[in-house]
Amino acid sequence: MTRFQYRKLDNSLASFEFIKRESEKYWESIELELCWGYQIQQGSRWKQGLVEQQLADFQQQVGVQFSESLKNYYRTMNGLDKPGLDTCGGEGEVEFGPTFYSYPDDVARIKDYIAWVIEDNHVAKEAAHSLVPAVFPYYGHAFLILDKEERVLSMRGSDIIFWAENLSKGIANVIFSFGSRVDLEKVNENSFWNKKALVLEEIRKRSFLNQG
Repeated sequence: MTRFQYRKLDNSLASFEFIKRESEKYWESIELELCWGYQIQQGSRWKQGLVEQQLADFQQQVGVQFSESLKNYYRTMNGLDKPGLDTCGGEGEVEFGPTFYSYPDDVARIKDYIAWVIEDNHVAKEAAHSLVPAVFPYYGHAFLILDKEERVLSMRGSDIIFWAENLSKGIANVIFSFGSRVDLEKVNENSFWNKKALVLEEIRKRSFLNQG
């Protein structure tokens, strides 16, 4: 996938199908690195996408109403056929774990991550489904924000940063490492999660300037 192709990615089925084809070709010859964190194994392939009944059950189990982009993603693919592999920097035994979360295998993990973010950000139960947009993790700590913008944020509890403009770019970013690119001037500053991310972004900038 080229940077030009990356910039064209949107929330359509065509974009997710393109990511599926390009990533499987890329993984045919990918090599593992001696580092920390789960990496995608060589020869990995996406599992078959979900049908509408499975999508409905998925939403019910997680307790979140999916956006059309999230539905299109899971209609196209549903996690990988091989677990992620952590080389532990070459300092210990190799470990295996999930990369892209799938149904039904990772439902409990998804619910736990959502609960962690909601609790750490002090979102009251009565506000979780009204004033505050729902969130959904699809890989590691990458969360899709289920509002009109549908941006992707990296959320480790209350540590929140912008990750990608939309879900397809967020997925491609993980695979092809294009780097996080979000135009902060176009971000809705009134959105609950954006507001938190913008505050932390300003704190990081001030800290960097003070160090300089």
